[in-house]
Amino acid sequence: MPALEPASARQGSSVVDFLLKEPDTFSVRAITRNPESPAAQALAARGVEVVRADLSSLEETAAAFAGAWGVFGLTQFYVHGYEGEQLHGRNIVDAAVRAGVKHIVWSTVEGREGECAAISWTSKALIEDRIIASGIPYTFVYIPMYYENFWTSFFAPSYDEEKGFNWSVAFLPDVPIFAFSVADLGGLVVPAFREPEKYNGVKIKTVVEYLTLREIAQQFSEVTGEKASLALELTPEQFAATRYADHPAAELMYLSWEYVCRAGPESGVRDQRQTLSIYPQAKTYREWVKDSPLVKECVQRLKAEAEAKKKQSVA
Repeated sequence: MPALEPASARQGSSVVDFLLKEPDTFSVRAITRNPESPAAQALAARGVEVVRADLSSLEETAAAFAGAWGVFGLTQFYVHGYEGEQLHGRNIVDAAVRAGVKHIVWSTVEGREGECAAISWTSKALIEDRIIASGIPYTFVYIPMYYENFWTSFFAPSYDEEKGFNWSVAFLPDVPIFAFSVADLGGLVVPAFREPEKYNGVKIKTVVEYLTLREIAQQFSEVTGEKASLALELTPEQFAATRYADHPAAELMYLSWEYVCRAGPESGVRDQRQTLSIYPQAKTYREWVKDSPLVKECVQRLKAEAEAKKKQSVA
């Protein structure tokens, strides 16, 4: 009975979706800080057991894990910061030990020495250590860039009628980025619960395809017929300078992107064959753009905002 946190977030939602496809094998308990939220209520309507717990409390987390066979876990650096992430990771692992959990599937990234030095990545490595030390059988799923990130507040495009859709991402335009749709995550997680012996100690280095920023704009344009381009194209020198920008997250973002530069398709860091052998149905970016409600909503919203602004200026 895998438990999930945060149950209403994109990763947790995907895992729930895939678990619910196998009702004869799994019952699902979703853990959230707010069981009354619309997202939590929607899960309950689908037959998911929704339980309240604040991961800052070991007692609440342990109570929520009681009776669970397995746990899918993740922590959120960008929401809770380093100290909060470490606290949540410690409580999840300690609660799993108390509950006698038989398998943990953990969402993580490469934060070891010699890999990504951003604190948001190295923090994940410390939690991996705690999981290994706990003695609970585990599977680590290494998360790449979401396709979705380029259509949400992370890196969403702007729009104007003349230029179309334009991305301003402070990265190099032609460097391949390991990526996937987070909606496909459950296709990688659920097999580890279904066959825990096979996946015990396995590191799933997720990547469906490598995409440059140019390709993200170009493929969107080819699929939809919309005009699209990059509004910002950094040179290597300009990219290096972003590390020292006047922003509290400047170095963290630089170090994250710098690792992406070193972890391209020829590096051997991530292997599409592993991902696709586990879940062959994972979507390419083109397939995802064609079918994604998120893309359709974003396109419609940005066009409507531009039209409203145009009418307002005329008035």
